[in-house]
Amino acid sequence: MPAQTSKIRSIFKTTLHRALPLSEDIRSNPIPSQTAAERSLNKPGIHKLFCGALLFVILTVGIFWYQFAGIPGGQRSEIWQRLEWNYLFWLLLFLPIDTLSAGLRIWVIGRVLQPGVSFWTCLKAEWANLGLAMLTPSQTGGGFGQIYILSRGGMNLSTALTVSLISFLGSMVVLLFIGIHSLLVSKIDYLAAFFQGALLIFFLIFAAVIFAVCWPGVLHLVISKIYRGVRRKWGKKYSPDNTKLAPDTRLGRLLAYLHILSQKLIDLCYMHRANMHRFFRLNRSGFIWVCFLSLIFMLSRSIMAFLCLRFLGIQEAALGEVIETQLSLIFLIYFAPTPGSSGLAEGASILMMHGAMPEGIVPYYNLLWRCSTLYLPAIAGLVFLSRAIIWDARRVVSR
Repeated sequence: MPAQTSKIRSIFKTTLHRALPLSEDIRSNPIPSQTAAERSLNKPGIHKLFCGALLFVILTVGIFWYQFAGIPGGQRSEIWQRLEWNYLFWLLLFLPIDTLSAGLRIWVIGRVLQPGVSFWTCLKAEWANLGLAMLTPSQTGGGFGQIYILSRGGMNLSTALTVSLISFLGSMVVLLFIGIHSLLVSKIDYLAAFFQGALLIFFLIFAAVIFAVCWPGVLHLVISKIYRGVRRKWGKKYSPDNTKLAPDTRLGRLLAYLHILSQKLIDLCYMHRANMHRFFRLNRSGFIWVCFLSLIFMLSRSIMAFLCLRFLGIQEAALGEVIETQLSLIFLIYFAPTPGSSGLAEGASILMMHGAMPEGIVPYYNLLWRCSTLYLPAIAGLVFLSRAIIWDARRVVSR
């Protein structure tokens, strides 16, 4: 079994290096500590996903236990008498709209850059994105699952990376307008400081992504200067002649790993820029459709929150107010640093939906809201992603 595992890792590394070649300066000037860095890359990351899943479960169970424990004793049985079962049909009808719009967004991009990838593959990629995002901090961690499913479906790795990036940029554009609207128009005075901080972080990340993709040469220059500055500062501690870092030291392994990773990132930026130029040249209106489908994705989730309220017998909240509050909530927790925004999403929902429902209904609403917008599609994504990984591992081992 160890020999088979080593063989799988070797095949994976070979495929990765062929798909993402190192830049010319690395080929001409190999790093002495690259062997140590490659040994660190061989360490499996499954324990990180396991820790993320464990943290997600702990935070989710903890926040729901706190909410349900705070329900007054006389209101625990009242929930079953309030249910409006006719709204359950509409909730189930809207349930797949967010996933379908996100999958269609991927298909719109893919049919321009690489026609032939089926819509079913794009749909599974979106589910995998949600499933992996539930185990990693912020929403961006799910992109690896999305890229993996797309590459298995016949899409080139570099094209899959570009498809994921363009869909991410579409969400960022829509969320940027939502954040500005939430800060300037919405009635969120009690959360203004949080939205100001979130908008600043959001704008910096958005600008960094645009800058790296449009001008990767500048990114290359910045990373190279940082790397050389660190080597000059700490190189004397590990090598007498100050020409290289000892590969057996922790700092030497870390710098070698960062150097390889930065060069991969720079190469990806160049590939993204070429693919994005091709995308906008072949279909200039495609990005408008991507942004529109991103808006549909977020609006459908907001409408599902409204239907959850109606299903629980809450008739006071107006549709416009709920949609406005939910869009602001989506913006606020998009880069939440917990797996699947667990804990923070429920806590922010309690604050922002305060007054829209009785205190004893809040835990039931949060549970129904999270199940319909995250838990169900994320579980489907983890199932498809696990099946794909197991199938590929068996195929490699059989070879």
